[in-house]
Amino acid sequence: MKRAEANPFLGGFHSFPGGRVSREDGPTEEESLELTMVRCAVRETFEETGMLVGLSGAVPPPEAQRTLREQLLNGNAEFWPSMEELGLTLDREAFTAAGRWITPPFSRMRFNTMFFVAEIRDPKPPDVWPGELESGEWITPRDALKLWDEDRAALATPTLHAIQVLAAGAAQGAESPKRLAAGLAGIPEANGVPSRNVVLFPGVVMVPLRTETLLPATHTNAVVVGDRDIVVIDPGTADPDDLKPLFEVVDAERARGGSVKAILLTHRHKDHLLGADLLRERYKAQVWGHASISDRVRLDRKLAGGERIELQGPHPRLLLAIPTPGHSRSHIAFYEERSHTLIAGDLVSTLGTVVINPPDGNMGEYMRSLERIRELGALALLPGHGPPSRGVPHLIEALIEHRRQRESRILRALEGGAMTEEALREEVYKDTPGAAAELAARTLEAHLENLIEQGKVQRKDGRVTLVQ
Repeated sequence: MKRAEANPFLGGFHSFPGGRVSREDGPTEEESLELTMVRCAVRETFEETGMLVGLSGAVPPPEAQRTLREQLLNGNAEFWPSMEELGLTLDREAFTAAGRWITPPFSRMRFNTMFFVAEIRDPKPPDVWPGELESGEWITPRDALKLWDEDRAALATPTLHAIQVLAAGAAQGAESPKRLAAGLAGIPEANGVPSRNVVLFPGVVMVPLRTETLLPATHTNAVVVGDRDIVVIDPGTADPDDLKPLFEVVDAERARGGSVKAILLTHRHKDHLLGADLLRERYKAQVWGHASISDRVRLDRKLAGGERIELQGPHPRLLLAIPTPGHSRSHIAFYEERSHTLIAGDLVSTLGTVVINPPDGNMGEYMRSLERIRELGALALLPGHGPPSRGVPHLIEALIEHRRQRESRILRALEGGAMTEEALREEVYKDTPGAAAELAARTLEAHLENLIEQGKVQRKDGRVTLVQ
């Protein structure tokens, strides 16, 4: 299934059918959870694909199924009471437990998910209705891996692992569901150990690191690019224990013959560069970044933007350094041209809006950087904080629109006359009562600087007024 690009969690990624447990699926206490999850799998598969799987009894005709599905999705019916009325019952033996995955700690939205194998002997084509999902199809594991290997499909870690296991099973001959399930559950991450990284494409790996950063984020995303020549982007902590997930990824590539070419830094904030010196020493690699970072870390090469960094390997990669000031004047994003992946640093957070804090931050520059990135045509994005996304155009447009709406609120508030900045902040941020007052004040300052630059507002006698 391809998730809709506008989906806030892993938009544009491919995954298997599934979803959240509903009240009608059953209790969620641990002793009864597996049966509840099976019932959830049956219900979600029908809602998302129109296929009835794991049920015993006479299946109703297609038109009746379609009507029922419409009623379910509109909230006018419940699945399991409807199945009972149709004389259909759960065939529990049709599902074999195949692992339990927990979302990495890069997101406020974390899932504790059970996977199951079900054998369908006479499958019909899936019927995906656009919304949360964009499309769905039957595909061989080998063909699915080929799409991923060619950067044409992004797979979340559980999906990638499952397809790799299925492909290996298919290569060895027909596998029983029980043997496949055992293989799927054969790694720690499939047994409730949270995943420590996200392999977006071959040689493009995001590694969330615990850092001292601003809430709601608790982690900063380091990124490893390359599978022979390697660069590490934004190692944001100097704590060796917190760096272990990053070491694991880099050391695995080195064991396959890779070497670290450079450590790249997107900007000067500590939660993106504190580990640079430790990695320099560990891997005997140079540190590259914007010249203004040199007061915080010794740079072996100063990047001005426009540089292309060629990485040779089984999956060659080509990084373009793009000046993207706004969150910080030193900010550089990195665009991997072959997979069309933007490594965005703090240009984008998929947990919420990015703080623009003058004087280092500048709202006008930030908006122009977003416009510049929009023109790139990136297909995938790895943010400084939060989960990755394949819905880049939607994401960038939403960020630009959010800032425009905030400035529109400022202008509307000032239509009634001059206001102090404190009163203006209280009025403009009424829609976010939980926002930290200090951060809201700094962001308001950034918006005011931008509006003053545009000639729309002015400061006069300690108050802010519209320019007449």
